[in-house]
Parts: sequence; C-alpha cells; structure tokens
Amino acid sequence: MPGYGFSGYFCGESFLPVTPSSDHLHPAVSRPEPAVLQQRLAAAGLRATHQRILILESLLVLPGHPTAEQVHRQVMANTPTVSLGTVYKTLDSFVEVGLTKRVASADAQCRRYDSDCSEHHHLYCTDTKEIIDYCNPQLDALIRDFFAKQGLENFQPHSFSLHIAGTRVS
Repeated sequence: MPGYGFSGYFCGESFLPVTPSSDHLHPAVSRPEPAVLQQRLAAAGLRATHQRILILESLLVLPGHPTAEQVHRQVMANTPTVSLGTVYKTLDSFVEVGLTKRVASADAQCRRYDSDCSEHHHLYCTDTKEIIDYCNPQLDALIRDFFAKQGLENFQPHSFSLHIAGTRVS
C-alpha cells in the first residue's frame, strides 16, 4: 500500500502480507488499552500526558512505517487541537527514549517512524515507495560474525540495520 509504505514483512524465508483495514488499523495489532500506553510511557521515563498517549496509540495502530503527517491525521480524528509540531516533537522524544525508531523513506524525502524496535532490516521498493520489514536470524549471525572477525579499530558495533533498495518482482 504505497500511501503507508507497507504491505507486509519478511521473516526468515516467509513473506507475511498485511492488508490494512478500512480504519487504518494494522490487522495484527488491536487498539492498545490506555493503561498499557501509560505503562510504556512511564517505563520510558515520560509522563503519560493525553497528547503522548494519543500519539503513541496512533503510531502503534497505523500500518507500516507512518510519517509524522499520517500520525497527525490519525490524532486529529480524536483531538483536533494537537499541532503537527507537537506530533514531531513527541515522536522525536519517543525516538530518544527508545519507544520508536526513525526510518528514512525510500526516496529520503520524509521521515518515517517504526514502532517495532526489535532487530530487523528494511527493504525499500523504489517503484512503490514501500518499506517492508525483513528479519533473518541467519543473516544477522553472518553480519555479527563478519564484524567480530574484522575487528573494527576503535569501534564496537552494538546493533545494525540494513536498508536495502530495490524493486518488487512478481
């Protein structure tokens, strides 16, 4: 789905398609309870304000890797007084405390956000502008082994994420 930059994800050898429902909820993600959102914010050291709760909820229920503008539109449906600037600042604070990751778009024109902070990579389709999550433990082991054997001078890697650009083939 080009508007959201997401249509599924790869895990190992399997592609798991995702088709967003009409209300833009990721089908595998139910709307989180406010208490759960408050706990996540508190665990990250952030006060659970009404705006933060709405923005976190929107980030979690929007499919794929939404932009701040998409999160803002989702939030505006419930609270039309929240500004786009507030959404940007809040998303940036979420990145700082590890609640989300910032992901460059395929064409580097906008920032997208990924609420999945687990180790995974991104495949960018240059035709559709989709960002597809990709996880492969075998690839991760190869990369860790490679850098362990290389011994980077004055640098200790602690995480990695590949960004692979290409086109979907049918």
